[in-house]
Amino acid sequence: MKQRIAITGMGLITSCGLGVEPYWEAVSRGLSYLGYFSDPSYQNSPVRIGGQIRDFNPIAFVKSRKSLKLMSREIQLAVAASQLAVQDSGLDLSQVNRDRFGISIGTGIINSELDEVGLGIKNGLTDEGEFCFQKFGQSGIRSLYPLWLLKYLPNMPACHISIAHGLRGPSNTITTSSAAGTQAIGEACRIIERGDADLMLCGGTDSKINAMGLARFNSLGLLSFHNHIPQKAYCPFDRCHDGIILGEGAGLLVLEGWEHARRRSARIYAEIVGYGSSSDFNYDPKHPEDFTGKRQAMMGALQDAAMAPNEIGFLLANGSGIPLEDIQESHAIQSVFQSALSEIKVTGVKPITGHVVYGAGGVELAAGIMALREGRVPPLANLDVPDPECDLPFAKKAESSEAKSFLFNSFGFGGQNAALVVAQTDSRD
Repeated sequence: MKQRIAITGMGLITSCGLGVEPYWEAVSRGLSYLGYFSDPSYQNSPVRIGGQIRDFNPIAFVKSRKSLKLMSREIQLAVAASQLAVQDSGLDLSQVNRDRFGISIGTGIINSELDEVGLGIKNGLTDEGEFCFQKFGQSGIRSLYPLWLLKYLPNMPACHISIAHGLRGPSNTITTSSAAGTQAIGEACRIIERGDADLMLCGGTDSKINAMGLARFNSLGLLSFHNHIPQKAYCPFDRCHDGIILGEGAGLLVLEGWEHARRRSARIYAEIVGYGSSSDFNYDPKHPEDFTGKRQAMMGALQDAAMAPNEIGFLLANGSGIPLEDIQESHAIQSVFQSALSEIKVTGVKPITGHVVYGAGGVELAAGIMALREGRVPPLANLDVPDPECDLPFAKKAESSEAKSFLFNSFGFGGQNAALVVAQTDSRD
């Protein structure tokens, strides 16, 4: 019998504010925190709105200014979220065997700051104003802060978290696009289950609210331009869905082996009972009928949980807002649940904060956990008229619920898929 996995702490930094409470307040009311960017340089940009975190002061979480010089925004958010998660868990780190406390973080491309790399690029230009790799290698790169690369390596959030808390257990970094945070949580479960750790900090962190991030997604044609009212612009599964709106944030959980949590009389939010992961080897969003990988991830999570579809209380969908991806997910859900579909409600939370990409898994899973605890399925914001090909029983308004479990989908751009099943503790005792 596999070891049970308890969720004992949650730490969030989102556009809604610091901590779980402001985030859940927004999610439960369907209140979007999307808005125009505060930087006036974006006024003439084709991308002007997103889920921007305002009033975040990293000094409140990172006391060493020397350390801050080596931290990108993604790292700062991750360290802050880890501190909130540990605090929320009630752990006394002085009493914990930190050899058996590990980290599993979803993150990926950390975008360089233009004012930092710009000087190096400028010094790599010829007299004619053309970029020269040879000159950049000889003089341009010397203009950069000597340790600048340490701000942008994907493994650095996990490194800084381990330093902040003195953790010496397993350390993983997952870089599978917007499935990364959820896969990091799933892999953390596996580490505890096989006995390699007693505790894991896991989830994800990301910030695409910067010139490089916005430009990259814009060039891929993935962004929504339905921007006349920012809070109404992001509308997954709606007939007006036309792409994603980016956000930033970090969401980290403290997971514990069940007996470890019980021995210290920890408050247990819920338990993760199933995890499934898959890839779409022939992924092509131009073919909405190709939902095999997404179905496989959901079925894998249900099988791992030893649960049938009719035992799921509600479904927290990926809901990217990219039309063909929404259609693919809808078809996959229909395929998995079939006749049991009428017994559940389907919702999603990306319109609240924007798409947090690598950080989405930890942030969004927290919404499902709170919905389970509070007995309240949050509404899918901005769903006015569903796309006819997204024929699902959506929660158009907040609804009371007696659900004992939920299924959470997290699908990455390019075909990486992950799903988790989470259950109330009293439903498994």
